[in-house]
Amino acid sequence: MSRVQGTNQLLKGFWRHCVPDRRSYYASFLLMAFTLVFDLGRPFILKDALDEIGAKNAEGLLFYAGIFLAFVVLEYLTRSGFNYILSIAFLKTINRLRETVFHHVIRLRQAYFDREPIGRLMTRTINDTESLGETLRAGIATIAVDILTIIGVLFVMLRLELRLAPVMLITVPFVVFTVRWCGHRIREKYLEIRVALAKANGVMAEGINGVEVVQMFGQQQTTGRRFQNVNREYRQACIWSNVYDASLYAVIDAVSAYSVALVLLWSTSEFMGPIELSVAIVYINLVDRIYVPIRDLSSKFTVIQQALAALQRIFELLREEERVSEGKLSKVDAATVTFKDVSFKYAPENPYVLRDITFSVKPGQVLALVGRTGSGKSTIGKLLTRTYDGYSGQIQLGSFELADLSHHAIRSSVAVVHQDFEVFPGSIRDNIRMFNPEIDDDVIMKAIRLVKAEHMLNQIDGGLDHVLKENGGNMSIGQLQLIVFARALAHETPILLMDEATASVDSLTEAWIQEAVAEIFKHKTVIVVAHRLSTIQSADRILVLEDGRIQEDGNHQVLMAKNGKYAQLVRASEQKMEGQLLP
Repeated sequence: MSRVQGTNQLLKGFWRHCVPDRRSYYASFLLMAFTLVFDLGRPFILKDALDEIGAKNAEGLLFYAGIFLAFVVLEYLTRSGFNYILSIAFLKTINRLRETVFHHVIRLRQAYFDREPIGRLMTRTINDTESLGETLRAGIATIAVDILTIIGVLFVMLRLELRLAPVMLITVPFVVFTVRWCGHRIREKYLEIRVALAKANGVMAEGINGVEVVQMFGQQQTTGRRFQNVNREYRQACIWSNVYDASLYAVIDAVSAYSVALVLLWSTSEFMGPIELSVAIVYINLVDRIYVPIRDLSSKFTVIQQALAALQRIFELLREEERVSEGKLSKVDAATVTFKDVSFKYAPENPYVLRDITFSVKPGQVLALVGRTGSGKSTIGKLLTRTYDGYSGQIQLGSFELADLSHHAIRSSVAVVHQDFEVFPGSIRDNIRMFNPEIDDDVIMKAIRLVKAEHMLNQIDGGLDHVLKENGGNMSIGQLQLIVFARALAHETPILLMDEATASVDSLTEAWIQEAVAEIFKHKTVIVVAHRLSTIQSADRILVLEDGRIQEDGNHQVLMAKNGKYAQLVRASEQKMEGQLLP
């Protein structure tokens, strides 16, 4: 579990996000000051009114009643303005913080997402910021007023009757100690709640996203037990937070009643001497008024603890600096791809997945990477696009080291088509151009014609305006793959990386694509990661990888003549295809 951070440290960090709205906060604080003046002035008016009642002075009583009513109205207006302005300011700050968290998350490198479940990140980005906004709007809007009210009431009590001050000196330290002790434990429990909730969301997201596999292997009960265990952690943390909260509320309520009894006993004792009746009545009212904000403060303190727990988790995420380093060069001078003695492992404690990889691909050449699962084929593509960092050796685009290039320069030079593609809710047009307005319909239609997707476009309603649902649920896998392939071609990059790009289309569509892009390949640098070996037989160069090393290098004819690992893979692939065609 994360270590509980200091409240002051968290609030200082939060204030940095409040600075753009500081004028609204200052205006609300000014209204809060007027609110306190009108609120704390009423006891003095009440005392004078009681004295007028004792003197049976109706005219004086009417005068003080009018002033009292004016103070009530003015307090209502200033308090309403305070709450409204502060709530709007908090809303702006929380929205800005949520955007900051999201922009930070999408810039983290892939290695971070490999170990952090998506459900937990969604909890921090959405749930924690939303919880922070709700709790701060509900608690912080009045907690400062409550604290200043307590201080102000103490000041008024001392001004009215100093001899009754020992009553508060006896009880207040005990209350302060109780609030601090219970509050710290409530904070710990709320932090446990946020951690447990993130775990529960992670297990739920994994179970729902993989529900087909879970059902196929009959793991419903096992998955259910995993969720039950993390849900039990969440429930236990909630129970204990409620126990501390209820205990704190009960203690404050009891101390309030005890203090009123002390005031009555103290004011009637012979030791104290005579005390005016109006002072005693106002003092009892003040005792009740001071413990009402203290009691409310205890419940608001619970809310604030929840907010601070969420804030701590948000700041922990914002402190994550796992980003791929970025160079300053914004242009690439050529489309040649060169790997020199490149070695790589995904984590320091993990084994190498690539060892001493060396090759070069020039414009107009097609390089194919083949090998068994885990041989390192896809990792080469991930390094080329700087999805991962931390390799040794050299990777160059043209004459520039990859690490010296900006991310924009790399993205504008390398287009990628993955087997596990992503589409987004929106039109086919937006999915192809990825919301880049510089890519017009002419470029989009050219890419669609190149991948032979015109027939697909004519069969659906709306054409380019056809709206894809979440995860492309209203289109077939093959149609979505064509859209993703057209996306890569529409961006017209000099380098094209195809990571088993045609795995999701049928053989006829795959043949269309291969025929269509053959002319384009003559002007691009193409790297193909392939499992279907039939698709790369015309490649200029084929590298056979095994255990992260290049075992064989040559074109199809040369490698078949060697009768080595490539030939074994081809024969195994042909036997597999023949088996699939058997009746």
